[in-house]
Amino acid sequence: MKPFELVEHTADYAIVARGSDLHELIENAGRGMISLMVEAEAVAATQEIECTAEADSPERLLLQCLRELLYLEEDEGLVPVGFDVSRLCQATLEAECTAAVASIDQVRPHLLVGIKAVTYHDLHIVATPQGLEVQIVFDV
Repeated sequence: MKPFELVEHTADYAIVARGSDLHELIENAGRGMISLMVEAEAVAATQEIECTAEADSPERLLLQCLRELLYLEEDEGLVPVGFDVSRLCQATLEAECTAAVASIDQVRPHLLVGIKAVTYHDLHIVATPQGLEVQIVFDV
């Protein structure tokens, strides 16, 4: 089972992320989004940033975690090149995540797609025989 893959979408970019549980699904979605944004393997992270997210549904928690990654680039000038979920509480739908980041100036030669937003478009986490799966559409 691939953790994520790029899928065709009419106007924007989309990935399908998979995971054995919500924790792994969110991690793979974050890593998939980063793979659209930057050639992460070509850049050394200069620091790690902790972020938290909470929501009222698994889909919204996933979306909030991905939006935290976008916030780092848009507002802090830090591009995520790595992503891990350090703690996830399924009962309260809270996540603590760690983003490995580098400055936009350091990453600039390796930037790929400029993502403006993570959308709600057809955002549904689906249970499959292998675990969980979700398609995420990004506004570029």
